Amino acid sequence: MLAEYGPWIVSWCFFALCCGGFIKGALGVGTPLLTVPMMAQVLPPQMAIAIMAIPVVVANLWQFAQAERGYKVARNFWPAFVAILIGTWIGVKILSVIDEKTLLVLVGVAVIGFAVLQGSHYRFHLPGRAVKPAGFLFGGASGLIGGVCSFFGPMLIVYLISIRGLSKNQFVSTISFLDVSAVVPWTLTLYLFGILDQRLLAYSALATIPVTIGLLLGQRIRQRISDARFQYLIIGILVVSGASMLWRAYQ
Repeated sequence: MLAEYGPWIVSWCFFALCCGGFIKGALGVGTPLLTVPMMAQVLPPQMAIAIMAIPVVVANLWQFAQAERGYKVARNFWPAFVAILIGTWIGVKILSVIDEKTLLVLVGVAVIGFAVLQGSHYRFHLPGRAVKPAGFLFGGASGLIGGVCSFFGPMLIVYLISIRGLSKNQFVSTISFLDVSAVVPWTLTLYLFGILDQRLLAYSALATIPVTIGLLLGQRIRQRISDARFQYLIIGILVVSGASMLWRAYQ
């Protein structure tokens, strides 16, 4: 099945998928952000995106299943989960009438600005009583932006790093839980619109293997990262996400 591609292309994609799994295992985020551009060097971009469909679903379900007291995560963050679904539906509905470039620029600048703020001495924290209401707000924003331009992650990262006392493992399990509400409908949409055809579906299933290898390695590394350093690494991912939005806006 892979004979149509040379061994160098297959090897590069395997490496890219391992890297994506590694960063997911270590930080809980960043898989498509890293893997899709790497694979797009040797594959059509639409194909690179479609191949990630099954691995991102499996990775998020895996990490949520690994969480201690997963029921507590679901109980505390269900408003954000529901809001992502609603926001995604609205985002897809207004896709044809909204100015995507303006949205990407505004959100990209805001995300980078917030990342800089959280990396300073003036870090913003959500009061405990505001976590659930803010979850609905940020979840809706994540779904809306994701429905328009596929960037679900930045607003969820902004939300979670604003919660005082959230450990690195709690961050990973929570964002994996929330990501499920974005990536499952996204994958179904790719399939229903014919982007994820039978051939790409098979490739996507195979891609789960290197992503899982990277995921397991990344999880081991995460145990050696302090919570403080983890926070700064997540802020770095946030800056890259915002920069990616700006780059896409001007393409």
